[in-house]
Amino acid sequence: MAKKATVKYENPVVQYQDNLLLTTIGDVWAYYKIKPFQINVANVEDKRKYKNSFIDVFERLQKYDDVDLKLIPKDMDLAGRIQGTSDDWADDLREVAEYYIGQEEVNLLESEFNPAIIDEFYIGVKLKNLNVGDDLKEKVSFVTDLVMKRIAETFRYQVKFDDSFFERFNTMNEDVLSILKSIDAEKMDEDRLVAMLGLPYHHEKEKSLMAMRDTVFDLSHTGVIKRITDDKEDYFTHLILNMPDKMQFLSVLPEIQSYKFPVEVHIKINFPQRDGWRGLKQQTKSSKGKYRDELRDAFNTDEDSSKRSELNYKLAKNLVNVLDDKNGFLQWSVILVVRDENVKELKKKVNKLKTRLKTFERDIELYQPSFNQEQLLYQTLPAVNLGVFKQWRQYTTVPALAELMFGTSQALGSHTGFYVGRVLSLDKFETIQQAVASSRLLLLLNLVITNKGIKGAKTDSPHLALSGDTGQGKSFLFKLLLLHMAMFNVKILYIDPKQEIHRWFMRALETEKNPYFRKLISSFHFVTLNANDRNNLGVLDPILTLNEQSTEDDIPDVLTLVKEMLVQIRPISQDIQLETALNRSISKVCAMRIQGEQVGTLTVFDELAKGSQAEKDLSDFYQSIVPKTMLRLAFSDGSTDSLQFNDQRTILEVTGLQLPSAKQDSRTYTETQKYSMALMLALGKYLEKFGRANPDEFSLEMIDEAWIFTTSQAGKNVFDSIKRLGRSENNAVFYATQRVKDSDDEESIGQYGQLFAFDSSDDRENILKQFNLPVTKANIEMLANLKKGQCLFRDIYGRVGKVVIHSLFDEWTAALKTVNSNESAKLEEKYA
Repeated sequence: MAKKATVKYENPVVQYQDNLLLTTIGDVWAYYKIKPFQINVANVEDKRKYKNSFIDVFERLQKYDDVDLKLIPKDMDLAGRIQGTSDDWADDLREVAEYYIGQEEVNLLESEFNPAIIDEFYIGVKLKNLNVGDDLKEKVSFVTDLVMKRIAETFRYQVKFDDSFFERFNTMNEDVLSILKSIDAEKMDEDRLVAMLGLPYHHEKEKSLMAMRDTVFDLSHTGVIKRITDDKEDYFTHLILNMPDKMQFLSVLPEIQSYKFPVEVHIKINFPQRDGWRGLKQQTKSSKGKYRDELRDAFNTDEDSSKRSELNYKLAKNLVNVLDDKNGFLQWSVILVVRDENVKELKKKVNKLKTRLKTFERDIELYQPSFNQEQLLYQTLPAVNLGVFKQWRQYTTVPALAELMFGTSQALGSHTGFYVGRVLSLDKFETIQQAVASSRLLLLLNLVITNKGIKGAKTDSPHLALSGDTGQGKSFLFKLLLLHMAMFNVKILYIDPKQEIHRWFMRALETEKNPYFRKLISSFHFVTLNANDRNNLGVLDPILTLNEQSTEDDIPDVLTLVKEMLVQIRPISQDIQLETALNRSISKVCAMRIQGEQVGTLTVFDELAKGSQAEKDLSDFYQSIVPKTMLRLAFSDGSTDSLQFNDQRTILEVTGLQLPSAKQDSRTYTETQKYSMALMLALGKYLEKFGRANPDEFSLEMIDEAWIFTTSQAGKNVFDSIKRLGRSENNAVFYATQRVKDSDDEESIGQYGQLFAFDSSDDRENILKQFNLPVTKANIEMLANLKKGQCLFRDIYGRVGKVVIHSLFDEWTAALKTVNSNESAKLEEKYA
């Protein structure tokens, strides 16, 4: 039959106010919330800095004797974080966004985690009631008040001190807060404090202490407690974590945080008295003398116990040295709490914990006491000190406690937004499925807020860059972002030089019947520029971007761009006279355009032909090439209209492009590759025009193969102009390139807010430098171990980590494919 926990182990808290708790024995505890410190993956220096801050805090907390650390998993309100973006959803696709973002993403993730959680960290410090009041009379009155309150509590009367009682602790409360500032702590608000008090009883929203404790604990199950409330029954167990003697670099809490199921961690700490005749030093020295005498007697009598005596003496001697050291010394215990609605599933979780921790460090021991669960329940409650359970205590210095890495997180991304994958540990994962299954840290992105001055963000830049070798998953992620952004109130222009998207989207529509998916894909307007279509001739002419509202200050950028396009056709850098003549001709035509004349890039050839014989020959050469090739898309006489983008979502492709590879030497470019590069440069000018069109409307350019713009100064100028639009023009650029260095020139620093980098075998040092990670053998190996779909990510808060990209929807995965499998490939994978 179920029974309530005995009175001996009932909750000691009798009153609370703000972040303060009063106990039945007159202790007042103050609780604070710690903002998790982001540990950048593979950055040892970050870990060292945090440990130093942690050590400094605990050295200064020694005067407060008792400390309570809590890691409490909390429902992250995934629905609120994802569905809360609905005000920014596109009106014409609102029902599609409601289905995919508002419904399916939430339901699929919640069904996997039940619920999805985040970890919150709290620290409680027992304040010194000896400091209360300035004279003996006030202290006597204080003790008398507490005695009366305890008597009243015995009879279940609700006695409450007035506000002035807790005001006596304001000075100490502020003193502790000042100590904790270096680990980014703040006072707990009362709602959070109430939730923490009610958590063991499953009454997190009850404000009355009696109401929140209206819970029955059934202790009839060995090693497990059954918790019974009015509307729910579940099971939980307490596990004792025993750490090995050597704890250096043993970051066990991040390991525990990586489990797919939530695990509470309660660390009770006490700073024992060192000095005085009852202090640890005196006790240890006495023990040292005792073990020394035992060791001497054992050697004299040649007893078998000499080895044990030798070990005891050695430990006592070491402890004396530790206590003489400057580092704070403490005793502490670690209790883990695991919960589940099914007792069999709870036991499975416990077994997983034991197995993984033993794999993580074989000297770690995890105990599940069979007959002490009731006492351990009491031990984990707030405002309870270390207690009497000496067999579970551990004795270390403060630096050893810091090795646990309490208060750290590997979370990345936005706090709200849509789902694109998981945050990973440094472990090696062979497949996307294996990586996804290993993590409960969800990667959310909210890409419409990055230029809105978010508190705590390291950048206001809305731009995003992707880099990595072909086949690593870069294009998959790029298109995943495209589909999500299409459901937001954003005007999109996607440049697809490889002509992949139209083909794959149409193939997906052939087999997929989901009406929401079909509406999403059908919302894209495809523009295909074909040099064989007379309606397309000259639409990319850069000179057409000039008009009567332009000024002479606009001419240099267009001049440089047109000249670079022509140089792609025929280099003239070694003939200064020809170069000067070309510059003069382009400048003149640009000026004519500003004055309202109907001229275009073809007019440059006419102007050039008016000069010397060499200039006429160059003009003839250009006129013999341009009209007969794809270049005619970017050369006009001024009579045509320039390219316009009036649709909400435009995907632009150019037929016949043959782009060189990013690593190809420009001297080996074919004629078609040169022409293709020239057209891409011309297109860049229209991307800039698109971004400037309407500052009141959030616009987005997505550019695949953006490395093209870094191969020449003209291309860099165009690309920098696009990126400079940014926040001022309410514009964002997402671009994919093959080398991280393409987005890391000095002029680009600060121009992009978020960065994904897939592995690139010959660019690993640059990747690490870009992410501010040390270039070490271990980090190079970490990059080499990134399999398909895995990459490094830096978010708007400057946090860096390892992630895996993941699509929740089969129809999306089909639409985002970039390579068709065949039977031979499937056979190869079968025997892998």
